[in-house]
Amino acid sequence: MEPPFPEKWGVFVFVGKNQSINPPTLLLTRMAAFIAVAVVLGYLLTAIPNVELVTATCFAAGYCLGPVAGAAVGAMAEFLFAGFHPMGSSFGLLLLAQMSGMALTGFAGGRIARFLPDPQKFASRRILLVAGAFLTLVFDLLTNLAFPLQAGFSFSQTRVALAAGAAFAIVHIGSNCLVFSIVLPKVLSQLKRMA
Repeated sequence: MEPPFPEKWGVFVFVGKNQSINPPTLLLTRMAAFIAVAVVLGYLLTAIPNVELVTATCFAAGYCLGPVAGAAVGAMAEFLFAGFHPMGSSFGLLLLAQMSGMALTGFAGGRIARFLPDPQKFASRRILLVAGAFLTLVFDLLTNLAFPLQAGFSFSQTRVALAAGAAFAIVHIGSNCLVFSIVLPKVLSQLKRMA
């Protein structure tokens, strides 16, 4: 199944060839809109630790725009959100890990779209729940490993840092499971209707 929006997606928009995208400015505008929404929703929930809507927004971007555009949205949204965060910006390996995790999330949204013809159905909600849990786990592992590596921790110090972050990761995974299985199906259905 193609993404719900009618235009094609692909790397061609990034290298200047627009034969497969009609029109390329529409795709770029939609990508910019998803990036803006992800950053705003991220800042909206900044005060609540490990509860966020950036992951779901990047996944929705992939679902609507395709895996390549979704990955680009995820990387750029996370760069803006984490790189300019009011409570402390990320940099170096940590920022790269965050951008990679969100790029994977956007890409996965585009790849999983074909398995979600009706996001409101129970089977689709289960797929979304598993995807949300897995993608959040991968994001948390990437980011929780990046900091100790960047800081030069030893193996035993890295294990302690991972153990210390486990409770936060559990809250993050749990909250994203709720968002992906309850909120995201309704959002994806509405986006699909607007296409």
